[in-house]
Amino acid sequence: MSSKPEEDSYSDNFDRLPDALLLFIFNKLQDAKSLGNCLLVSKRFFSLTPFTDTIFVSIPTPHHLSKPWTAASYINTLRLLVHSLFLKPLKCFHHITAPKSATRSFDSSHHQPNAVLKNFKEIKSLHLELPSHGDDLGSDCGASFLKWKAEFGSNLETCIILGATSFERSNKFSSSSFCFQQKEQECMEQTLTDDELKLRVIWTISCLIAASTRHCWFKKILADHPIPILQRLLISDANKQGKLYMGTEKLVQLRNSMNSQKETLESSTLERTPVPELSMKLWYLPVLELPESGYVMRGATLVLIRPVAWTTERRNSDLTVGKLDLEGDGKAFSEAVREMIKVKKNYLMTMSSF
Repeated sequence: MSSKPEEDSYSDNFDRLPDALLLFIFNKLQDAKSLGNCLLVSKRFFSLTPFTDTIFVSIPTPHHLSKPWTAASYINTLRLLVHSLFLKPLKCFHHITAPKSATRSFDSSHHQPNAVLKNFKEIKSLHLELPSHGDDLGSDCGASFLKWKAEFGSNLETCIILGATSFERSNKFSSSSFCFQQKEQECMEQTLTDDELKLRVIWTISCLIAASTRHCWFKKILADHPIPILQRLLISDANKQGKLYMGTEKLVQLRNSMNSQKETLESSTLERTPVPELSMKLWYLPVLELPESGYVMRGATLVLIRPVAWTTERRNSDLTVGKLDLEGDGKAFSEAVREMIKVKKNYLMTMSSF
């Protein structure tokens, strides 16, 4: 009486796993490079892997390129841009006009993931992570902490920016209610100077350019690789500084816009999506204690941005962050946003399209 070798027994047991379970495992794996290796494991893996619907793609840094994303490479342009703006500070109103000439260098031809995406037929959720090219945005203009999150459809829908001149661990422990009373008092006693405001305009423009560049980059990807059933898109970066998000409804808007503007898109040389005229609300605190996450921020600044057309159509809706989804954005980020919107004093601004 003979028996099969032990290794055959293990192989048979693995083969008994249903296809649905294997796909579940692949969707948990997500990483496109690892899934690509799965294509080489067996014929069964080769046939199932393309049906993975949740994909993460980390874009590698091309070795032959310099550092087009460093803040130093374009900070002088931003400074000239801000100095050319019309800044007329009032107590709670500023009008800002931005020219259309400032863009950040980004060669998207070296960052196309289409060769990877073509291996997958039913992508519903896609996360693209851009490489790090040196310093964070804002690091050369006084921001030790600068994070942003933007939602797009065919154009910018919302953008929230959180920045600070200092972000470090807190050595003191106090109740959140006491901290808030102290911060509110400090806010009433101190306002932004013109130079401090200009600095925060630089932060804002930097983030808007980064977000609109990612949106334009994705439109080029979508033009070459339609991804017809995509329901969720996230574009982040290795430095974990900014996120561009699009849901099902916004992706439909983008597709419809691309179909109606196909000839314009093909002839356009702009490396970012134009930013429409914007309404902005800015909150500022000299010191912000974050007891839940254990940090303290100095020069803390929160900016909420929406298109003027959006606020005009929704006259009964205030420009607030109450309905923004901050889940997964980090404990300190979420706590800071929640605390800063409690502050009554804020600055209202408008910025021309650029």
